[in-house]
Amino acid sequence: MSIKASDILDCAFFGRPCFGERFSGDTVIVEEREGLVFIAIVDVLGHGHDAYLVARQIEDFLKETWNNDVVATLHQLHAEIKGTRGAAAGLSVLNLATSELSYTGVGNTVLRVFGNRSIRLCSTEGIIGSHLRTPIAQKIELSKSDIILLYTDGIKDHFEINDYPQILYESPNRISRNMVRHFDKVHDDATCVVLKYRK
Repeated sequence: MSIKASDILDCAFFGRPCFGERFSGDTVIVEEREGLVFIAIVDVLGHGHDAYLVARQIEDFLKETWNNDVVATLHQLHAEIKGTRGAAAGLSVLNLATSELSYTGVGNTVLRVFGNRSIRLCSTEGIIGSHLRTPIAQKIELSKSDIILLYTDGIKDHFEINDYPQILYESPNRISRNMVRHFDKVHDDATCVVLKYRK
């Protein structure tokens, strides 16, 4: 019997555009295929409608091309958006059978895990579509009740569990909204993805 994401994973995301803008250059992709779940967060450089259009291009591309090799997917994305304003992105793939999560990123995106331990997976410097240093695949094994966050740099990065202890008990939907409400930067697009692992 195959495992489905809905059996072991609760997921939600929330975002809002930069103050004064109607459109956001951030986007989120969550897709499931053949026992794998792809979770990506993207922050296109700049704000407004032009950034939004590039974000939609990236979203469409990643939905069609992602696979279990996050570094290969990132290189493909880099080639796809050359000539645009560029983006930061964090790409991850969760293997539902093994509980292994792979992550790679470029720019100011981050993946953090809260629960019985605290883990931070960082992105390399650069701009996807412009200049790309060698991305690195990082892997962790998820444990029951882990809370996984991916967020753009519109959210202040320097917070710890003591700043938001309810993160361990609230639903992903509530956490994603509270992250943006309490830790956002007004003059930037802000987006947060939250996953709660129940296996």
